[in-house]
Amino acid sequence: MAVLRDSLRFFDERMEFDTEVFNEDLEILEPSEADIAAYSKYVTVASKMENETPIIALVYIERMLKKTGILLNKYNWKRILLVCLCVASKVWDDDSLENIHFPKVMADVSLLMINKIEQIFLDLFLNYDLVVKGSEYAKYYFIMRTLADELRDET
Repeated sequence: MAVLRDSLRFFDERMEFDTEVFNEDLEILEPSEADIAAYSKYVTVASKMENETPIIALVYIERMLKKTGILLNKYNWKRILLVCLCVASKVWDDDSLENIHFPKVMADVSLLMINKIEQIFLDLFLNYDLVVKGSEYAKYYFIMRTLADELRDET
Protein backbone atom coordinates (compact mmCIF):
# COMPACT_ATOMS: atom_id res chain seq x y z
CA MET A 1 0.00 0.00 0.00
CA ALA A 2 2.90 2.36 0.73
CA VAL A 3 4.32 1.74 -2.76
CA LEU A 4 0.95 2.59 -4.29
CA ARG A 5 0.69 5.78 -2.23
CA ASP A 6 4.27 6.82 -3.09
CA SER A 7 3.72 6.13 -6.79
CA LEU A 8 0.49 8.11 -6.85
CA ARG A 9 2.43 11.35 -6.30
CA PHE A 10 3.70 11.11 -9.89
CA PHE A 11 0.11 11.51 -11.09
CA ASP A 12 -0.36 14.66 -9.01
CA GLU A 13 -0.13 17.79 -11.15
CA ARG A 14 1.87 19.47 -8.41
CA MET A 15 4.76 17.07 -9.19
CA GLU A 16 7.23 18.74 -11.54
CA PHE A 17 9.13 16.00 -13.39
CA ASP A 18 11.98 18.05 -14.81
CA THR A 19 13.08 19.37 -11.42
CA GLU A 20 11.66 16.50 -9.30
CA VAL A 21 10.01 19.11 -7.08
CA PHE A 22 6.60 18.67 -5.49
CA ASN A 23 4.96 22.09 -5.33
CA GLU A 24 2.29 21.87 -2.62
CA ASP A 25 1.53 25.58 -3.00
CA LEU A 26 0.41 25.24 -6.62
CA GLU A 27 -3.28 26.04 -6.82
CA ILE A 28 -5.25 23.46 -8.80
CA LEU A 29 -8.89 24.15 -9.58
CA GLU A 30 -11.64 21.56 -9.44
CA PRO A 31 -12.29 20.51 -13.07
CA SER A 32 -15.73 20.85 -14.59
CA GLU A 33 -17.23 18.31 -16.95
CA ALA A 34 -16.34 20.73 -19.76
CA ASP A 35 -12.69 20.83 -18.59
CA ILE A 36 -12.47 17.04 -18.62
CA ALA A 37 -14.14 16.80 -22.03
CA ALA A 38 -11.87 19.52 -23.45
CA TYR A 39 -8.72 17.81 -22.16
CA SER A 40 -9.87 14.46 -23.54
CA LYS A 41 -10.48 16.08 -26.91
CA TYR A 42 -7.13 17.88 -26.78
CA VAL A 43 -5.21 14.64 -26.15
CA THR A 44 -7.11 12.57 -28.72
CA VAL A 45 -6.98 15.22 -31.46
CA ALA A 46 -3.36 16.27 -30.86
CA SER A 47 -2.26 12.62 -30.83
CA LYS A 48 -4.54 11.61 -33.72
CA MET A 49 -6.08 8.80 -31.71
CA GLU A 50 -8.76 6.52 -33.10
CA ASN A 51 -12.39 7.14 -32.08
CA GLU A 52 -12.44 3.93 -30.03
CA THR A 53 -9.55 5.00 -27.81
CA PRO A 54 -11.56 7.02 -25.23
CA ILE A 55 -13.89 4.08 -24.66
CA ILE A 56 -10.98 1.73 -24.01
CA ALA A 57 -9.42 4.40 -21.77
CA LEU A 58 -12.65 4.51 -19.77
CA VAL A 59 -12.43 0.73 -19.28
CA TYR A 60 -8.86 1.17 -18.01
CA ILE A 61 -9.83 3.98 -15.64
CA GLU A 62 -12.58 1.91 -14.05
CA ARG A 63 -10.34 -1.17 -13.93
CA MET A 64 -7.63 0.87 -12.18
CA LEU A 65 -10.10 2.30 -9.67
CA LYS A 66 -11.40 -1.18 -8.81
CA LYS A 67 -7.96 -2.77 -8.52
CA THR A 68 -6.29 -0.02 -6.49
CA GLY A 69 -9.00 1.90 -4.66
CA ILE A 70 -7.46 5.13 -5.96
CA LEU A 71 -9.89 8.01 -6.16
CA LEU A 72 -9.79 10.54 -8.95
CA ASN A 73 -9.42 14.09 -7.71
CA LYS A 74 -8.49 17.56 -8.91
CA TYR A 75 -4.79 16.74 -8.56
CA ASN A 76 -4.56 13.42 -10.42
CA TRP A 77 -7.42 13.22 -12.95
CA LYS A 78 -5.50 14.80 -15.82
CA ARG A 79 -2.45 12.54 -15.73
CA ILE A 80 -4.56 9.44 -15.14
CA LEU A 81 -6.72 10.32 -18.12
CA LEU A 82 -3.64 11.06 -20.22
CA VAL A 83 -1.93 7.75 -19.49
CA CYS A 84 -5.15 5.79 -19.99
CA LEU A 85 -5.69 7.41 -23.39
CA CYS A 86 -2.06 6.84 -24.41
CA VAL A 87 -2.05 3.18 -23.38
CA ALA A 88 -5.47 2.60 -24.96
CA SER A 89 -4.20 4.12 -28.20
CA LYS A 90 -1.18 1.82 -28.21
CA VAL A 91 -3.32 -1.25 -27.55
CA TRP A 92 -5.98 -0.35 -30.13
CA ASP A 93 -4.00 1.24 -32.95
CA ASP A 94 -0.94 -0.35 -34.55
CA ASP A 95 0.05 3.11 -35.79
CA SER A 96 -0.24 5.02 -32.50
CA LEU A 97 2.32 7.54 -31.34
CA GLU A 98 5.32 6.38 -29.37
CA ASN A 99 6.14 8.10 -26.08
CA ILE A 100 8.84 10.23 -27.68
CA HIS A 101 6.20 11.83 -29.93
CA PHE A 102 3.69 12.91 -27.27
CA PRO A 103 5.74 15.93 -26.06
CA LYS A 104 6.02 17.09 -29.67
CA VAL A 105 2.24 17.36 -30.05
CA MET A 106 1.25 18.27 -26.48
CA ALA A 107 2.98 21.15 -24.72
CA ASP A 108 2.03 19.99 -21.20
CA VAL A 109 3.70 16.55 -21.50
CA SER A 110 7.37 15.67 -21.14
CA LEU A 111 8.98 12.40 -22.19
CA LEU A 112 10.14 11.80 -18.63
CA MET A 113 6.60 12.26 -17.34
CA ILE A 114 4.88 10.02 -19.89
CA ASN A 115 7.47 7.26 -19.43
CA LYS A 116 7.19 7.32 -15.63
CA ILE A 117 3.41 7.43 -15.35
CA GLU A 118 3.01 4.76 -18.03
CA GLN A 119 5.41 2.47 -16.18
CA ILE A 120 3.59 2.93 -12.87
CA PHE A 121 0.18 2.57 -14.52
CA LEU A 122 1.08 -0.67 -16.28
CA ASP A 123 3.19 -2.29 -13.53
CA LEU A 124 1.43 -1.22 -10.38
CA PHE A 125 -2.07 0.01 -11.17
CA LEU A 126 -3.17 -2.48 -13.86
CA ASN A 127 -0.56 -5.22 -13.64
CA TYR A 128 -0.64 -5.27 -17.47
CA ASP A 129 -4.33 -6.26 -17.50
CA LEU A 130 -4.96 -4.60 -20.88
CA VAL A 131 -7.27 -6.98 -22.74
CA VAL A 132 -10.72 -5.50 -23.34
CA LYS A 133 -13.31 -8.06 -24.40
CA GLY A 134 -15.85 -7.17 -27.05
CA SER A 135 -18.70 -7.39 -24.53
CA GLU A 136 -16.86 -5.04 -22.18
CA TYR A 137 -16.22 -2.56 -24.98
CA ALA A 138 -19.89 -2.73 -26.03
CA LYS A 139 -21.05 -2.08 -22.45
CA TYR A 140 -19.00 1.11 -22.17
CA TYR A 141 -19.80 2.18 -25.72
CA PHE A 142 -23.56 2.03 -25.10
CA ILE A 143 -23.25 3.78 -21.73
CA MET A 144 -21.34 6.61 -23.42
CA ARG A 145 -23.77 6.65 -26.34
CA THR A 146 -26.74 6.96 -23.98
CA LEU A 147 -25.08 9.80 -22.07
CA ALA A 148 -24.24 11.60 -25.31
CA ASP A 149 -27.84 11.23 -26.55
CA GLU A 150 -29.18 12.59 -23.24
CA LEU A 151 -26.82 15.58 -23.39
CA ARG A 152 -27.80 16.29 -26.98
CA ASP A 153 -31.50 16.12 -26.05
CA GLU A 154 -30.96 18.57 -23.19
CA THR A 155 -29.35 21.13 -25.49
